[in-house]
Amino acid sequence: MTGKPAVLSIAELFGEGCVYRVPIYQRAYAWDTDEIETLLDDIRRAISHDTQYYLGSLVVARRDSERNEAVYEVIDGQQRLTTLYLLMAVLRHGNDDNAWNMQLEYECRAESYGALLEQLRASGEPDQPEDSGVGVQDGPSDQEKQEKQEKREEMEMMRRPLIKGYQCIRQYLEKPGQQINPEKLRTNVRIIRDELPSGTDLNRYFEIMNTRGVQLRPQDVIKARLMSSVASSPADCETIGRIWDVCSDMGRYMQCLATPDERTRWFGEDWSSVPPDDWNRLVGETAPDNNGSYDGSVKSFKKVLHEALNNEPTQAEQQTQTGVQSDDEAERHRSIISFPSFLMHVLRIYSDGKSDTPDDDQQVPLDDAELLRVFDDKVVEIYSEASRGSESSEGSETSGDGNSAENNAKRFAATLLQCRFLFDNYIIKTHIDSAAPSDAAEWTLKCYKGNRKERSYYLANTFSDEVQQQELIMIQSMFQVTEAGNNYKNALYAMLQWLWNAKTIDGSVFLQVIREYARGRLEGELRSKDLKNAPTDGCQSHIPKAVNRGVGTERFIFNYLDYALWELLTHTDDSSQEEDGSTASIFGTDERPAVASDVCTRWKEYASQTARPDGGTQTLDCRQFRFRYRNSVEHFSPQHPLGGGDAPGNVNDFGNLCLLTVRENSRRNNLDAMEKIRHFNVAQQSLKFQFMVGQAQKENTWGERQINEQTELWIRLLDALSNVSYVQ
Repeated sequence: MTGKPAVLSIAELFGEGCVYRVPIYQRAYAWDTDEIETLLDDIRRAISHDTQYYLGSLVVARRDSERNEAVYEVIDGQQRLTTLYLLMAVLRHGNDDNAWNMQLEYECRAESYGALLEQLRASGEPDQPEDSGVGVQDGPSDQEKQEKQEKREEMEMMRRPLIKGYQCIRQYLEKPGQQINPEKLRTNVRIIRDELPSGTDLNRYFEIMNTRGVQLRPQDVIKARLMSSVASSPADCETIGRIWDVCSDMGRYMQCLATPDERTRWFGEDWSSVPPDDWNRLVGETAPDNNGSYDGSVKSFKKVLHEALNNEPTQAEQQTQTGVQSDDEAERHRSIISFPSFLMHVLRIYSDGKSDTPDDDQQVPLDDAELLRVFDDKVVEIYSEASRGSESSEGSETSGDGNSAENNAKRFAATLLQCRFLFDNYIIKTHIDSAAPSDAAEWTLKCYKGNRKERSYYLANTFSDEVQQQELIMIQSMFQVTEAGNNYKNALYAMLQWLWNAKTIDGSVFLQVIREYARGRLEGELRSKDLKNAPTDGCQSHIPKAVNRGVGTERFIFNYLDYALWELLTHTDDSSQEEDGSTASIFGTDERPAVASDVCTRWKEYASQTARPDGGTQTLDCRQFRFRYRNSVEHFSPQHPLGGGDAPGNVNDFGNLCLLTVRENSRRNNLDAMEKIRHFNVAQQSLKFQFMVGQAQKENTWGERQINEQTELWIRLLDALSNVSYVQ
């Protein structure tokens, strides 16, 4: 026993003569098409890039051997394991004749599943349940026939999920471009087999898992590995555990979860300061090993995991339950990123901090599918190909760069705490409103303030300047709706990296940094970086090619244009705007270009139109504008008009395009432009959409000329925003 999870390639998993038995108290196979295809997509993408892919954890308990075969009771991960079994069965009958010695058994459905799993493995075609005894001389009575028929139907019903899963995989692999190379699957895809310590109370384990409502996840393995790296010091071990627990709940501010002592130690007397770098300050003076009672023994990874499953909550955890009165407002916010994905950002910051000259080619990816591999490579080794000594030597491990695992674990935990503090205080969250549609969001940017005398806290705006506060919310939410998924949030990383490196955080400087990053992103999307010094004629055809692409036009271009319009239009009536350089700065110049004045003039003209009771004319309102998850490209004049007829020849040009929510687009995408105006609450749509409505209402029509005029206007504005010479 090495005290570490065993990392097995698929070849090793299926080549071992082991029996994996799903116990009777586990549910049957239940994955549907979505879960199966998601797993297959992940595997296919990983092996196509010739990189290793980790399926996650398979938690098992060792049982007595049978017929000289090792037997593992599958505690967690049976759905993935069964899907993998079905995948290998499909590939086996596609000329993959590699060794297969592993057996999979389901105690709860031994009769129905056992024969079927073996049949799929052997021939690839499910057999039919036997119906012995029917039709012979002196055959069964009608009652016996009925009972056999009911048993047959029951067995068919139990077998159906496995057969459906097998067929789903086979159909997936038959589609063009979706083949999976069997050899790469066997060598590049790996699974982590976590064996629970002997004597683990499995009832207690399941109680914990069911209470949490989750399976053992990669982040759980990482937490246990970090704690085992410092297990020679209970003080360090508990501190890392507490930092992890406080940081992993992304839906609440950290101070809500910390004990009163931790709040002061980690966040200062005001409970709102950046946590210190000094590890001793994070640990504190009343740690459990400072009383001289520790015996010096080192706990292995498995022992730490075992204790985490079986022990009662620590004193610190109990203190958080009654430590401070909470403001309900702090409970009504949602993080824009999951904890595993946030860990990838922390790992990249941690990794870049260890190198004087970070190499972009070696930069940590932001895809949380790589979490275990990157952590093993950059922080503390989680697994090894072979056993590496006894458990008692674990505390003296070194990582690949020569640093001790103990020091790396401490430094990573401190980095995690600081990054999470920066995230909580300077990155937007969404305000939870159960009555709002799922694609709507109210954005907030709050920081935690404590009142120690009253033992309470409250949330205040991060920046006291209200204009600055709102501008930061707007530009951050622009990036969030563009990079809505958990992975590949490059803008979020750019913000966190700047916050991490900044000695002091000034709101105006932070805003300007994000604006410069956004302008660089725009230039990249318009593919204009390499054409700044090109002749004017070369640039004139460049931006139209990037934006006149119908549904293929990049969504960031739409969102950034809306952000720029919001900056321009909300200051239109501000008499001091000419002296104020806030909007000029979005152009990267000291003065606003002429196109900015043209945009504002048109807006005033369109917005001055009076709304009609019949909805034929709607009022425009830039001050109500908020970024929402509008990720469906809509043609204002439809490609396929509902009433028949031909679409305009320039229907795919940028002047005819905007973003809508998927819900809105699916209901009204083929309506005529003028009909759309009557069906939408225009003031709550994107500003680009409102501009199209404004011109259509003013001229009472929408066609090729209006599309051309709007396309030309937006190309001029994008040209100025991206600092590319196009039209003067």
